Amino acid sequence: MSERFCYRCGISESEGGPLIDGLCQVCFRKENPVLLMEDEINTELCQNCGSYKRNGVWVDPHSYELDELIFEVADNALLESLTLDERVKEVEILSPEELEEVDELPVGMAVVAFEPEEWHIEHFPAIVVYRVRLKARLHELQRELHDEEKAVTVYVRQTVCPRCSKFLGGYFEAILQVRAEGRPLTKGEREEIANLVQQKVDEIMKRDRMGYIQDTVELEEGIDFYMGSTSSARKLAQAIRERYGGEVNEAYRLIGQDRMRSKNTYRTSVSVRLPKFLKGDIVGDRNGRVYRVESLDGRGVELTNLETHRSERKDWKTAKREGIDTLEHERSEAMVTSITRDEVQLMDMETYETYELEKPPMEVREGEVYHMVKVKGRRYFLSKKE
Repeated sequence: MSERFCYRCGISESEGGPLIDGLCQVCFRKENPVLLMEDEINTELCQNCGSYKRNGVWVDPHSYELDELIFEVADNALLESLTLDERVKEVEILSPEELEEVDELPVGMAVVAFEPEEWHIEHFPAIVVYRVRLKARLHELQRELHDEEKAVTVYVRQTVCPRCSKFLGGYFEAILQVRAEGRPLTKGEREEIANLVQQKVDEIMKRDRMGYIQDTVELEEGIDFYMGSTSSARKLAQAIRERYGGEVNEAYRLIGQDRMRSKNTYRTSVSVRLPKFLKGDIVGDRNGRVYRVESLDGRGVELTNLETHRSERKDWKTAKREGIDTLEHERSEAMVTSITRDEVQLMDMETYETYELEKPPMEVREGEVYHMVKVKGRRYFLSKKE
């Protein structure tokens, strides 16, 4: 068999190794570069919130320290711009030290390492120059891997992301209205709800970048939260309901028309209406039973029956069906002055009036003072005064 020669450099196959597509080993690697990315890359980060595009989607950064943020954005841009020969089917990113040790690869695989060599990040556009190195095998006859290097410059420029553009422009999509039935919100409720909303917004914005609060308005009857997205307002409404109970409703108002899609545009009002009663309130049902409210949540209400002093749990559907509502009442303190088998005598600590009650199922002792409540002329023990 006659010896073959590389058609590019003329070296014989015995000297230049097995020919690949008519090329010697060296010429094959030169004629088939694997690292095809551009020498310069442009990318952007939001000057307001630090977000940047990853795979075409705006995402929040891992770090808000400016130096770390710039390198995070530049690293991402470099990786997204990594362009290789189409014969590479698998890519692995290694550290420069790990790549140095690689001397064997299966056909169709490449390993890539990069590190910044020089940078100027004192002002924008920030500039980071990377040294990118690649090793790869394209053909089974290759004796040596492709080993290529390239200097790539990434320019990081400032912009304003769509979310911040809308936020800075005062945009909101929904109003979350928090009210209580038949009463204003208490100061404690307002503080707790504000803290809960802020905590939930931080969680929501990890998945919904439009889940921000545009504004918070304190009203005499409650609080309005102006939300960047309707879905975030709905999630917050459910979180408040799960904590305090109550009902959630929605209303819609026409605000314009989307000319691009020829559709009407609506603003959503998501309303959370908390129960009329609070922990510690005295309530009753339509059958005349009297209770003290011990706790409330999204599932129902925990009550203490003041006649039996037993705990009763009612879901909201049952509470509504039984007509649970607040009762007019008077509170007082009284001392137990004597106890018989069936009755207890008490003395009001303010008026010194004495009166008798049926002995309650709860334990009472002479000389001790108790919190009392009077409903429709009947007195009930609440608890021992501590």
